Amino acid sequence: MAKCMRYAQSVADIDFDKLLNEGKRVFLFDFDNTINIWRSEHVPEDIVKIFEYLKSKGASIYIVSNGRRRNLDYDVPVIWRALKPLTFKTKAILGKELKDRSKVVVIGDQIFTDVLFGKFLGVCVVKVEPLDKSREFFGTKILRFFEKVLKKLL
Repeated sequence: MAKCMRYAQSVADIDFDKLLNEGKRVFLFDFDNTINIWRSEHVPEDIVKIFEYLKSKGASIYIVSNGRRRNLDYDVPVIWRALKPLTFKTKAILGKELKDRSKVVVIGDQIFTDVLFGKFLGVCVVKVEPLDKSREFFGTKILRFFEKVLKKLL
């Protein structure tokens, strides 16, 4: 199971220095509603700055998305149609990067995909709030309903 579970309002609110000081070196970001709104192809400038900062510290950055393939306007390795929360596709592609799980962080906005994905990988997870709940895939809207129910039970 995940080594840690943290929460932040957005990617910009994450204390990346703290994660780096804890030895985190592989960052797996969800895209839709974590980095930008659903179906976007744009990586916002504030996220680009975070990616560049992490790279300057020797970290590896990946986007792991259940979304369809898109042409992003920033050069970053992406695993499209990742089938989260299942881990087999990500493990097959990132095998060596996932060898030391204590160095890996998953960052995403959904409990039933991103958080479970991180837990199944056995890595640290940072759950952020979705950027825009009004623009989402229909299946995601259903999962959001169950997330609300789950939050009330916790």
